[in-house]
Amino acid sequence: MPRNPTIQTGRLVDKDRLREALRQIRESGSRGITRRELCERLGGVSLRLVERAISLLEAQGARIERTRSEHSTVLRYSLSQGPTWDEHLTPETGLALRLAGLALTQSGTALWGEKLEVLEALIADTMSAKDLRVFEQLRQAILVSGGVIDPVECLDGLEPLLRAMAGPYELEVEYQARRANLPAPLRVVPYRLVHDLFSGGVFLLAWDPAARLPKHLRLSRMHHLKVTRRPGLIGDPQAMADAAHYQIGGWISKEPPFQVVARIESADWARTLEEAPPLLPDYQAEASADRNTLLVRFKANHEHGATRWLLQFGNKIEVLEPPWLRAAVGGQLREAAARYFGAGMPN
Repeated sequence: MPRNPTIQTGRLVDKDRLREALRQIRESGSRGITRRELCERLGGVSLRLVERAISLLEAQGARIERTRSEHSTVLRYSLSQGPTWDEHLTPETGLALRLAGLALTQSGTALWGEKLEVLEALIADTMSAKDLRVFEQLRQAILVSGGVIDPVECLDGLEPLLRAMAGPYELEVEYQARRANLPAPLRVVPYRLVHDLFSGGVFLLAWDPAARLPKHLRLSRMHHLKVTRRPGLIGDPQAMADAAHYQIGGWISKEPPFQVVARIESADWARTLEEAPPLLPDYQAEASADRNTLLVRFKANHEHGATRWLLQFGNKIEVLEPPWLRAAVGGQLREAAARYFGAGMPN
């Protein structure tokens, strides 16, 4: 393909008419457009000019399909691919780029590049020259960092997973628990798919009828999903709703949520969190008058979820409430300091 393809025209067809013919064929969609309809929409031109325009478009890389309806012998023309000089961004590419943007802004994994390749492959047959350049620029411009590599191997299981949710039915799955050597059978009622940005990766939030507890299952550890005919009954709907809303980093509990209050003493952190607030449950922040300190509030329902976020600030964080969490974070910081300065650290 030429680096900068040009529009080739002839004695009857100038550039404006060729572009307009392309637009009319494209906008006719899958229904297509007849030659006579094209004549009218191009301002009452001759059939000969329309035929010449179609030939020119095809000679320059366009793929124009010709079909007849069941009860007519009249040909209808529709566009499956634009010519090499086409600068139009197809609706399919626009949708794919939007999905790519959502995947980038909401992805907790380092697999964003692969998602882009999948989206591009889905519409490759209809991409214009401009589409190809946009995707290539997007690929070169994006650097994903700070995520995790979390290959989800049960993508084929998404369909039974959604069928179980729609039922709702119980779902049988072989699950490789974090500390187990082998997968074990597990029966759950699927509730929500959770893409967690703190721990990275995709989880299934589900109700475990045997244990009568909500559970977070990493999708990459799930194998052999099977929908049963048993009704999917959640024994404690409020516990499930709380687990979904108040989870942080994959840590959930059936206990009621608690409020965390902490002070971050760092002008840099204060400004960063004001510009890009974290998606923590019920998060609020209040900056000091000099904007050097930020008082943050959020809720959690598991200690580990709260401490996972708080400890990233090192010596800049002070937990104020609840008292037991303040003691837990202080204890972890003392243990960490002891590794550097010895066990004789003051309390």
